Amino acid sequence: MSPRTKEQFEAIRTEKENLILEVALNLFAKNGYASTSVSMISKEAGISKGLMYNYFASKEDLLKRIIIGGLKQFTMFLNVKDVSNVQKDELIEFIDDNLQALKNDPDFYKLYFSLAFQAEVFAMLEAEMMKIFGDITTVFINYYQSKGETDPFTKTRFILAVFDGIGIHYIIDTETFPLDKIRDIMIGLL
Repeated sequence: MSPRTKEQFEAIRTEKENLILEVALNLFAKNGYASTSVSMISKEAGISKGLMYNYFASKEDLLKRIIIGGLKQFTMFLNVKDVSNVQKDELIEFIDDNLQALKNDPDFYKLYFSLAFQAEVFAMLEAEMMKIFGDITTVFINYYQSKGETDPFTKTRFILAVFDGIGIHYIIDTETFPLDKIRDIMIGLL
């Protein structure tokens, strides 16, 4: 058997890293950030605690990678060709893609919403999160300004708060929450 190539080592590293991220996400969502230890994560992932530190510097680093990675995915759905001339169909696509992500990955959103109410944890992520949300806010403000909205900032904060509320209610009640009907109402707010 020949030695592994650099590409093979990189593939193995990426696979282990993704496994750790997935396990940590599930445990953080299930048990809470403070109640989940590095030992729990490494045990569930089937790796040694020491090996886990080869992938992530700390539990905080792991949490940041999960949350910031998920939020960057959230913004990747915002396919706006011209930020100064935002089109309604671009925002509809953004809303649809994010509602689908909510359906596809409820554990991420369960973790995200639970962290919003943990001040010490939120403080670790606040600067990076505000940058991401700042970009989204700018797009919506520009859209509402172009529509002649008298207070585009407040309308933007309202629509983003509605988005958060939808996410929280969906996570609480994935079986009966009328996500598709609420999507239509949200589109009406544009």
